[in-house]
Amino acid sequence: MGKAKKLSRNSLLRVSALRGSRAQAVTSPSSSAPAQEQAIPLIKQLSSANPKDRALAGSAIANLIENPVIRHALLKEKLVQTVLEQSLTDSSQEVIVEGFGVLRNLALEEGYDVCVFLWRKDILGIVLKYLEKIETDIAHLKDSNAAQKTLLFNLTENILSLLTSLGRSSDDICDSIVSRLPSLPIFVLDILANQAIPEFVKAIAAENLYILSEENAAYIDKIQSSGFTSDGKLGVAAQMYLSGVQYNIFETSRTASIDLLDLVRSVYEGLRGIDIDEAIKIMQPNTVGGVVQPPTYENNYRSAQDSFIAAQVGLEMLTDVSEGLVMRSQTATQGRQTETEEDNDDNDEMDAIEDESQMVIDSEMMDGGNNPVVALLLEDVLPLVTRFVEYQELRSRALLALNNMTWTFNSLVPQWAISKADVLWSRILSLLHSSDDLDLESRTGCVGILWASGKLKRKFAPEIGVNQVRWFIRAFQESGEVQEVLEFKVRIVGLLGIFALPHEDSDVTKEISVFLLTQVLAVQNRPAEIVIEALNAIYDIFADKTYPFDYEIFVKGEFLNHLTKVQPQVKQMAKKIDRRKYLQLRTKADEVVVNLQRFIAYKAKESKEYR
Repeated sequence: MGKAKKLSRNSLLRVSALRGSRAQAVTSPSSSAPAQEQAIPLIKQLSSANPKDRALAGSAIANLIENPVIRHALLKEKLVQTVLEQSLTDSSQEVIVEGFGVLRNLALEEGYDVCVFLWRKDILGIVLKYLEKIETDIAHLKDSNAAQKTLLFNLTENILSLLTSLGRSSDDICDSIVSRLPSLPIFVLDILANQAIPEFVKAIAAENLYILSEENAAYIDKIQSSGFTSDGKLGVAAQMYLSGVQYNIFETSRTASIDLLDLVRSVYEGLRGIDIDEAIKIMQPNTVGGVVQPPTYENNYRSAQDSFIAAQVGLEMLTDVSEGLVMRSQTATQGRQTETEEDNDDNDEMDAIEDESQMVIDSEMMDGGNNPVVALLLEDVLPLVTRFVEYQELRSRALLALNNMTWTFNSLVPQWAISKADVLWSRILSLLHSSDDLDLESRTGCVGILWASGKLKRKFAPEIGVNQVRWFIRAFQESGEVQEVLEFKVRIVGLLGIFALPHEDSDVTKEISVFLLTQVLAVQNRPAEIVIEALNAIYDIFADKTYPFDYEIFVKGEFLNHLTKVQPQVKQMAKKIDRRKYLQLRTKADEVVVNLQRFIAYKAKESKEYR
């Protein structure tokens, strides 16, 4: 349905303000000079005879990387090769630190392509050498002066952040990190336990542990065997990351003795304690003469940044927890569902088409209602996360968490709609219609929440008029055909199916039904996901001939004839889906094909009664 997938290592966790944290150059990314004119002198300066100039160039480049135009110009001038061959082998420790800062920011901004290039250039071999040096320097930290400590901490931060981006970019690189750097988790845990290490380094270390431990049994085994426990003195971001590590262990390790309720409660308390208004205020960019200045990383800025990151990670964790609850519930009840299906083989055609989610609801209502984790999410976490939607900087993450929570409540405690869904429905619908600055992620989240809220609270549907239906159809049509908008469009189809049934205004049902049929008839030019959802909606809308609109819309509109003609193309659509690559989608497609055959037979039998 509309439940969002668990965020993987590919999701960018870092707040943009963290990028270029070592860069102190005042060069503005918004400078009017052509990108190439800014890039070439800086690349050349990396080869300057003066180490100070080389370090300054690295710092300026790290800062400019946030600008996509200049970044691409820098990449075209072979920035990565220059840094690998010159900066990381420099005699100056400051140049080395800035070189890793450049690679760190490139990996954050460019993601997979740069990460794979670095991996193939054996960046892990280079990192291993420096990690060994860092360990030695930390062991003799008391003998270091302030300048040496600063360089050491900055180098550690940049390398750990780079490794995090590398591990996040692909499973292959993550596996390579685990095998090539077997002592990395212990190194990170030692960083977290060392009171002499500053908090900003610990936050990066905790993030590294969080990302690399996701679905990684080998990494988790090393964490568990270390016996590490937090003393509670870490900053809010590091603590939230470690809660994420605990959840990764809970999800992956069968021997873990982790209480999910305590874990969710700690995330909730962490989010509740964040003054996000103050954090966002402090982090606002400073503009001088129309030029945005790089942030100065004094204590209050770092503290605000810490809080903001903690909010991001906490919201992501709630998204994951909500998904995990349903997945575990479905696994536990799969056997019972199979037995139920076997006992009801004699049902008529339309009984087989009814939404299987109802079986999950019936079997899980008691378990979900008595589940203390679900109760905490419903009573305390839901209102808190809803408030985070107000902040544009956190909106997409909050909506993603709300989306998964609403679908979780639908599956486990459908009575939630009695008291909670009304307010959420109104708030999200208003946000979707009134905000012009919503990005695609936020719009997708809004539609998913409305879909879930309306699915069990059908009294909302009559509140929707033809104009609003046309608004959603127009949003569907204007969003384009690129892969990035597919989930948004699928959710609109599902939501419109909710709007159509039952509805007091037959014009609304007709508008939606014609739209859905149009998607099915264009099966050869539509993604399978859209066709599947449109057909499922049609099955629901016209499942009962006693509905007053059945004759006026389905029969007079010759829906049965259209569906019969398109049936071979729907079968072909399903067969084209590679079961090995897209098992879940293929399974849904196969189900929709079987149900289409049954639906056509059922409606054909009904049509005889109209004669």
